[in-house]
Amino acid sequence: MMEPLGNDLTKMRQPQSPIQPALAKLAATSAPPTRARIRQQKLRYTFVGYIIVLIFLAITQFIGLGFFASGFLLSRKVLPDIATCDDGSCVEPRFERAVVLVVDALRFDFAIPVPGSEMNYHNNFPVLYDLAQGDNGVLLKFVADPPTTTLQRLKGLTTGSLPTIIDAGSNFNGDAIDEDNWLLQLHRKNKTIAFAGDDTWTALFDEYIHPDMNFPYPSLNVWDLHTVDNGVIEHLYPSIKTRDWDILIGHFLGVDHVGHRYGPKHYSMKEKLNQMNSVVEKVVEELDDSTLLVILGDHGMDYTGNHGGDSPDELESTLFMYSKSKSFLKKDDDAYNISNEGKHYRAVNQIDLVPTMSLLLGLPIPFNNLGFPIDEAFASMDSLLSAGNRTIEQIKRFRDLTPSLANTLQGSYDTLVENTLSGLYSNADLLEELKKFQYDSLEQCKTLWARFDLRFIGIGIGILFLSLTFMITYARSIPAVRVSTMSFEFIGSVVAMSIIGVVLSFSIYIVLKPGDFNFKICLFIGAALGMMIGFWAPIMDRFSVAYIWHSTIDFFLYNFNSWSFLGIVFVAFHCLVFASNSYVVWEDKMVSLFLLSFGASCVYAIAIKPNIPQKERVLGISHALTFVILTRLSSMINACREEQRPYCSTTFTTSWWSIALLHTMAYLLPSAIIAFYKLSDSYYSAAPLWIGTGLKFLLFMNAMYWSLEYISHNETFKAANSVIGAPLIKSLKLAIARLVLFVSLVLANFSWSRGPLCVKLEIEEDIDVEGLDSDDYKNSKAATILGYGNVYGSSYFLLVLNFTVAVMLTTKPLGALSISFLIIQILSLLEIVGTLSLRKNLISPIIFGLLGYQHFFSTGHQATIPSIQWELGFMTTETIVFPLTHINIILNTFGPFFITALSIPLLNIWRISPSSKPITVLSQIITNLATFITYFLFTGLSSLIFAAHFRRHLMVWKIFAPRFMLSAMLIVAINTFIIIVTLWGTRKTLGQVNRIFGK
Repeated sequence: MMEPLGNDLTKMRQPQSPIQPALAKLAATSAPPTRARIRQQKLRYTFVGYIIVLIFLAITQFIGLGFFASGFLLSRKVLPDIATCDDGSCVEPRFERAVVLVVDALRFDFAIPVPGSEMNYHNNFPVLYDLAQGDNGVLLKFVADPPTTTLQRLKGLTTGSLPTIIDAGSNFNGDAIDEDNWLLQLHRKNKTIAFAGDDTWTALFDEYIHPDMNFPYPSLNVWDLHTVDNGVIEHLYPSIKTRDWDILIGHFLGVDHVGHRYGPKHYSMKEKLNQMNSVVEKVVEELDDSTLLVILGDHGMDYTGNHGGDSPDELESTLFMYSKSKSFLKKDDDAYNISNEGKHYRAVNQIDLVPTMSLLLGLPIPFNNLGFPIDEAFASMDSLLSAGNRTIEQIKRFRDLTPSLANTLQGSYDTLVENTLSGLYSNADLLEELKKFQYDSLEQCKTLWARFDLRFIGIGIGILFLSLTFMITYARSIPAVRVSTMSFEFIGSVVAMSIIGVVLSFSIYIVLKPGDFNFKICLFIGAALGMMIGFWAPIMDRFSVAYIWHSTIDFFLYNFNSWSFLGIVFVAFHCLVFASNSYVVWEDKMVSLFLLSFGASCVYAIAIKPNIPQKERVLGISHALTFVILTRLSSMINACREEQRPYCSTTFTTSWWSIALLHTMAYLLPSAIIAFYKLSDSYYSAAPLWIGTGLKFLLFMNAMYWSLEYISHNETFKAANSVIGAPLIKSLKLAIARLVLFVSLVLANFSWSRGPLCVKLEIEEDIDVEGLDSDDYKNSKAATILGYGNVYGSSYFLLVLNFTVAVMLTTKPLGALSISFLIIQILSLLEIVGTLSLRKNLISPIIFGLLGYQHFFSTGHQATIPSIQWELGFMTTETIVFPLTHINIILNTFGPFFITALSIPLLNIWRISPSSKPITVLSQIITNLATFITYFLFTGLSSLIFAAHFRRHLMVWKIFAPRFMLSAMLIVAINTFIIIVTLWGTRKTLGQVNRIFGK
């Protein structure tokens, strides 16, 4: 006889050996009965049906995103023409050879005096300014075109053309440049090019560099400050002395890597700038009279040390030119005013270097060049005017052969020629006329290349909208749609209609040949539309339009309450955020406001809820207050966008107190989780091993990793570093990171998949049953299953902890603190949901989505390219190693969303006893997962629509485009993670519990 005692205890009593059947079930030693086996098979088939449906839905979303990105992210066609001296652009070379040194991320204020500043990035690279005080050197502000990523900057610095936004995605997979450039021109003239440094150059120009003088070094390990620089120095000094080259290129990366790893304020920046200063001094000593020295930065860095965007600190780099024998054409001294940290210093565009280098070395100006010669590089006004005329002729040839530019600005060009021939203008006036034509041409090119393909944008938005309508129906409108039998109807219909759609699109392509819609595009459109028709066909076949309408009305009438209304308000306001650049900038604060509003509403709702025991009311209010307090604390951890200043102060830093908090949280977080487990009487069996031992150990190891990281690069511990040894500290860090990542992602998940349950069978012997003859119940026993009332949730939450540890490892200390807050918020939210009966309410998965956004921001991220924490990809490796480097970056960027996506099933299985209908439980979980995905589809579609609407907005590439790209990546990442991980964990939990406790 089994007697249930509340939600958490179940007692089994009968004479003699009453617990043997229970023990048999718990140990799963006997074969399950036929009914249980059938139930397991049905659960397995249902699971397969759901996962295939979600895969098809994800594919339609991905196709929609692909079309939108193709129409929105700009690209341009490159003319294959190669300039020759027959074009008339060649002149006698002013220099026989050149040394070009690239100091990556050399922001302009790093190279000029900043009186009174004690920053580590100021006044530690004085040699350029000192040399520029004479006539043999010139120092200029060097302004980049966004995006400020190295590969795009190298393209601009060698071709003179402008990058487009889609080029930024190739920064880590640089292919050879397929357009005219001055290195190609050197190669065509049989000049010898020597190179050492960033291997991006070899990806772009490998066929032009002399194979015996090519010394590339891996460039993307931003935690390695010295390998590339030391390699360049090793080959630079001997090469300068031999002079068996025509162009010697060295690309230093240390300054850039210090910025990425520590930010510009770190003491390592002072050391690196001092090193660059010494290098330049030695190179200048070894120069001969016929060699030009060019030192430049490809971009700058923002206050965090990152780059990729278009803030002034990222765009303003440095250009220095020097020769021992040649003088430069200095302008008015006011143009070189160093006051106000160089803000009024003379500036030139980076593409202007291309015609300058070409003319100084006697090369044809690359055919696609859009820049203008730098005034200071030429000895006299006559030579500068000659250089300007040749450049304008080259630009005119380029424009005439470009269909979108041909016959435009022709009147301006004719007037320019007429003024030149008239002899009525001074040289200075003619030079200004030439510059004006080049400027107008450049601005027109920027406008024309900013063309969007509205057809693809419209198709992408349309496909995503159709996908959203079905997701709403699937998630909430018609409950019968989610039954297991419907899943297989969807599968058959989708496959059939997709095939028909592909065949029809192929036929249309063959018959009509629809312009720019190539064969692949037609197939994708056909497949996407076929899948959407395939989703709707079974619904329209089984349910009439009237039924669908009434079902939707019933949903709003009977399931819609104040909480559902609040959830819809949050989604609506979040979607409207993207209608304003100011609101996008402050999205992190908006998300915190939504969560605080929800938390305050929960406090009020629990306080006034009728018919609730006082103890439960106090406990519920405590959980709600905990949620509110942690939400507020999380909002205080932030990395400010440039646009948020001066109203935002960055708190996301690594310091001694953040390390101390990390060590403290290694003890407090497991203790807090244990307290929640004890509330449901679930801290048994696997729980003490997972939480009390494993979690504490891994969090401690994580804290030790960041302690070693802080010690190894803090000026205070320099003496300790020399005693311990940098190689030993580096080896310890790698060992710790690899151990934690392996245990959390591999070993712990494998162990979890074997089915650990957080229950305990407690046996009580010689019980006394009141009112019965004791002789009849001699040797009677009672068994109590502790944790029975939360057997699903307590087991499943261990999987959440596995991934939480991995995310915390790949996050900086304050980010790990934020993730700790997230875990407690999730547990508090689960208790609130149970108290207020919100398991099936619309608002619950929406709050999980908002939690993902909040902790995305509080782990140091923003919807900007510079906020990507590339350096954390090298926690477990010294070089790029697939997939470890990529996993680290993905976990760091999307970790909070992964944790919330993995926690969604807990809404339905936290604090419930084993169900005799696991398929029903699975259906409810699918409802919440689909709602979670729908929330991100709503925000993503809104972001896409407003990005398309504001495509001509001044801030489109600074604000709207990065936010759309974040939305697109979130849709891909969340769908993929839910299908691969969340559903796997759900299936394992339901299957294991049903196998043991199935009725």
